[in-house]
Amino acid sequence: MQLTYKKLFTDENEVEYCVVKTDSTQCLCLQGKSQLLPRIKKAFLSAKTFYPQATDSFFEPLSVNTTTTDGIVNALFTNVEASFVKTFLQMAPLEWQYATGKKLGRILKDLHSVPLTDTQKKKASERHSKFMEHLATYVADLPHFKNDKFAMDAISMRYDHFKIFRPVMRYGSLKHQKVMIRKDSSLILLPSYSFGPGDLCEDLASLECESAGIYPVLCAGVIDGYFSGKVPTKFWLHFALYCALYSLWKCGLKAKKDSKELIKMQQNCDRIREDFANYTKPVPNWYSSDKLQKIKERCIKLGL
Repeated sequence: MQLTYKKLFTDENEVEYCVVKTDSTQCLCLQGKSQLLPRIKKAFLSAKTFYPQATDSFFEPLSVNTTTTDGIVNALFTNVEASFVKTFLQMAPLEWQYATGKKLGRILKDLHSVPLTDTQKKKASERHSKFMEHLATYVADLPHFKNDKFAMDAISMRYDHFKIFRPVMRYGSLKHQKVMIRKDSSLILLPSYSFGPGDLCEDLASLECESAGIYPVLCAGVIDGYFSGKVPTKFWLHFALYCALYSLWKCGLKAKKDSKELIKMQQNCDRIREDFANYTKPVPNWYSSDKLQKIKERCIKLGL
């Protein structure tokens, strides 16, 4: 039997993604050194959790190999012929970016529909209650960003009203780089090793932090697709507070991990703050803009 593999990419945690082929099969493989086993096992578990809920939108888990003689561990998934949505978005008109976002929003809603046990609901609440600790971590142990006062004040002033919006099984670290697109324009998400119980707002805040600076129209589509165009008013405050926290804590973690990222993370922190008008408005400007409304109108006319 002939075995070949094609490397797709290696992510920031040194997990390699590749396509493994034999004479009769083709699999997506996540592999890495033995110390990466917890991440790879969790990616496999994410597929076991989400695939039954969204069989067309998630990779089917096959096996996970935890013991090897060469120090490499891996997990296998049924491969899907698809390319990275990033390539598509770079060429797509804004109407198609918005329509793609709506598709992603509907998929995310399906993933968030995974039933939670009482224990998982408790973990989601406990996770939320630790967010002030993350803010303390930023203050005490992470690089500080200029003008961080706006995010700090927004969180501090409203923290008594900052409750969990809705507990879900979150995808974790959602960003456009984790999404692939088939020839028929349907989407499929890569396995996630940061999934787990949490607040639905976390996935959307991650998208703001990671993707809204490049593809704001996509992110607007995700929110509309998730809520079927009827976004609850109370969602926006929770979303804005999560974004404020992520602009400090998540960006700070990246800046600490790699000093070369400090300038980039300062720019991202500034951009998120500006999206919310120094956190004086809970709805980001890319969602409330007249430009987006015109894009939506054109999408309706085009049937997107």
